Amino acid sequence: MRTPTLLRRKSVKEALQRFVERVSQIPQVQAVLMVQGDGGWEIWTAIERWEDAVVDDIIEQEGSFLDDLLTREGAPAVSGFHIVILQGRSLEEFLSPMAKILFRRD
Repeated sequence: MRTPTLLRRKSVKEALQRFVERVSQIPQVQAVLMVQGDGGWEIWTAIERWEDAVVDDIIEQEGSFLDDLLTREGAPAVSGFHIVILQGRSLEEFLSPMAKILFRRD
């Protein structure tokens, strides 16, 4: 998959890298994906199972990412966020040809 045009903007790329670095520090996060949705690019964060504290941490980081983008860009560069609950399923079940893997835990 070629690099999305969105990531060619330095401030967006840097904000996204900071988001991925922070959310990847949450041990329960298995992957972070960028997926082309109906309204634009979406960020999907995959975790094995729902845990309130983990979801709260992810949502907090999503908010920080949006704040960072609004400060630098004036408008959000992504159209939404999703938390994918794997529940024992492979990440590949959720991948589409339009998905870009930003982080994947080994």
